[in-house]
Amino acid sequence: MVKRIFNLIDTTSDVAGRVLCYLVFLIMVIVFMDVVARYVFNNPLLWGWLISKQLFGVFILFAGIYTMSKEKHIRIEILYDRFPPRLKLLSFMGVLVWQGAWMGWNSLMVRERAAGAFRLPLYPFKLLIPTAAFLFLLEGIVIYCRKEKD
Repeated sequence: MVKRIFNLIDTTSDVAGRVLCYLVFLIMVIVFMDVVARYVFNNPLLWGWLISKQLFGVFILFAGIYTMSKEKHIRIEILYDRFPPRLKLLSFMGVLVWQGAWMGWNSLMVRERAAGAFRLPLYPFKLLIPTAAFLFLLEGIVIYCRKEKD
């Protein structure tokens, strides 16, 4: 049962990472369109920079999860080696889930929107932070449990 749950978490991390890596190409298209609109037509896109920034945030969240699932993160050895494994895992991810949930909830309650001409709703993006952080935490627990087993 535990192995199935671990495999489900791994599969979720892997699929999300493989699918959302294509956001980079979408961001490139949006930035290209914005540059062309700005410099060729002298009419920049109102939404180009904001959408590309939000999509990049989503990309970074899930790229981190995917990287962790493959155990490819770079560690800062000066600090990393001084803390016990559980503290390393739980402190960072716990704070990210807690603070991300707080920020996402506040954003949802006020239906936060971007300032400016293009009033993009920001709360769906901010609600992704604790969701991704929770998946990040689960992936970390899976990795930790596998290492303890070995």
